[in-house]
Amino acid sequence: MGSKRLNVKDRGHSGRSRFDLEWDDERLFPEVVYPDADFLFRRMNEATLESVGAMQGEMILDIGCGRGIDGVELAKKGAVIVGLEPSMVMISHAMNHISENGANMSLIRGIGENLPFRAQSADKVVCKGALDHFPEPAVVIEQITMVLKPEGKAIIAIANFDSLGFRLGRVVWRLRKMLGFKPPAGRMPWEIPEDHTYRFDYSFLKRLVGNCLEVEQISGVSLLFGLPWWGMFLAKFPRNMSLAILNSLDKVARHLPSLSDVIVLRCRPSNDRGR
Repeated sequence: MGSKRLNVKDRGHSGRSRFDLEWDDERLFPEVVYPDADFLFRRMNEATLESVGAMQGEMILDIGCGRGIDGVELAKKGAVIVGLEPSMVMISHAMNHISENGANMSLIRGIGENLPFRAQSADKVVCKGALDHFPEPAVVIEQITMVLKPEGKAIIAIANFDSLGFRLGRVVWRLRKMLGFKPPAGRMPWEIPEDHTYRFDYSFLKRLVGNCLEVEQISGVSLLFGLPWWGMFLAKFPRNMSLAILNSLDKVARHLPSLSDVIVLRCRPSNDRGR
């Protein structure tokens, strides 16, 4: 690729070195979904699909496709969609979703570090909420660059663990600890989940993709998710009012990706690819 491998040793590696081939996102769904979380995931989906801008006949690869929800929406635009997913459980979920929607989408079991596709065969590659699940994200970026056509685009969306909400959350809990409050049970939102391999933030993501790709557009999605009691506070308002607040914050987040809850990148292969 003509680039140096980015050192990711200091990015909060969780120690997970193997793929969970039976991973199931069912266990991730909370019993209560507050307005901020519902808004965040919906806007993340919308922003990713908008950035892809799927067109008729394009070959689009969705890495870590999960339930195939994004792939089905892209297929509705007439694109040829191939979803890559290592978990047979998630592939089963995706097959059901594809069948229910009558979508033209293919599924392949595989990993991002070893894409089973010819070089320069994809018009676009999408990786939404998955790059921080792979043991070697730098290799995934190299593989994405390899399969993209010279004029192709890579769209990457990922949670920002240095968001404003997470920063404020850490400060609040440090103050509570100093004041003698008992720490809450369970994992805090800003702590790396067990199914993640690295802690991503704005600067790390830009350096990671910069080895092989050129960033065309970068934007943020949502603001203040993870701020203690924020979701419960919004839940006290009528839905249209809480939605207005979240939409206003989202407009700010678009221009402040380093502080946003999710970062969305649209990239193209570097001019020196293959040198």
